[in-house]
Amino acid sequence: MSDKVKNSGEQESGRMSRRAFVAGAAGAAAASMVHGSPVPLGAAERAPGAIPKRPFGATGVEISAVGLGAGSRFYSSIPDDQQAAELVRRAIDMGIEFMETSANYGPDGMSEKRLGLAMKTHRAKVFLETKVDDRTYDGAMREMERSLQRLNTDHLDLVLHHNMRAEDLDTVSGRNGAERALREMVDQKVARFRGLSTHFPDVAMQAMERLDPHAMQHPINAVRVPDFEPEVLPTARERGVAVIAMKTCGHGYFLKGNVTTPDRTEQYGAPAGALDRWDLPTYRDYIHYALSLPIATATIGIDSHFTLEGIAAAATDFAPLTAERMASITQRAQVFTTTGYWVPRNG
Repeated sequence: MSDKVKNSGEQESGRMSRRAFVAGAAGAAAASMVHGSPVPLGAAERAPGAIPKRPFGATGVEISAVGLGAGSRFYSSIPDDQQAAELVRRAIDMGIEFMETSANYGPDGMSEKRLGLAMKTHRAKVFLETKVDDRTYDGAMREMERSLQRLNTDHLDLVLHHNMRAEDLDTVSGRNGAERALREMVDQKVARFRGLSTHFPDVAMQAMERLDPHAMQHPINAVRVPDFEPEVLPTARERGVAVIAMKTCGHGYFLKGNVTTPDRTEQYGAPAGALDRWDLPTYRDYIHYALSLPIATATIGIDSHFTLEGIAAAATDFAPLTAERMASITQRAQVFTTTGYWVPRNG
């Protein structure tokens, strides 16, 4: 990628280099499409013991029902870059093909860099998502260029506006907004699909109207706070928008083993030992709950081989839950509430 911007801080030379960058990357991506899809996600029948696949909205692509979340649980829990890359490669070899990261996850882009190490050998096997935080055309373009370098790839399968709020919609959709950058990358075949992530159901509803995304990513879990199930999921399904569930297990805080230690219970204000007495859902309950909803994939933070094995096992033996079972899991999960991260309620 010798045509990439060398110094993103120099705006004029950056704009000139960017045109060459987009043209060069588009050519390389188109060539890879000619010689075979970079994402071998056909509609083949599920093999026994295999992680199931699901349609990615109305795109005609299929992806693994669970994905590797490379957020803070991934980059902060594993001290060594090579160990992290090996965990990613192991997940891919097990059939977890959906990889989720962001331009600014971790210090100095640690998440993208670690995934990039694995992409040197496993890029052709995955559906690769990253996100941009900048709301302007130039800023988003610079972030995507940097992400391509860090991820060791010439194309992205999905780019999202990260953590959108209502006040961002006007800027992003404006003449010099980041949406223009995402659409340009899709037009040039440097990115396949575009969309957004948000923690707010009302923003998701507005964004579907204003941005017409291919995909959206939301915190969707049994706690249902915030609740994307009544309006967002059926509307997305009707419009063919792929929904990616994140925080399926509440950043790990939904799990009994992560909240019953003395420091956790004191930190979150729960009585000592109280959570240990409550009948909280298991990680398998949370994963099966999410997969019983009309979503494309559940991306889950993976911090160890132990976690990876558990997630893969839960996905492999998944069968849709009954309405009664879904309601039971939600009821048992109501000890938790959220404003973005989940903490136990007092009492």
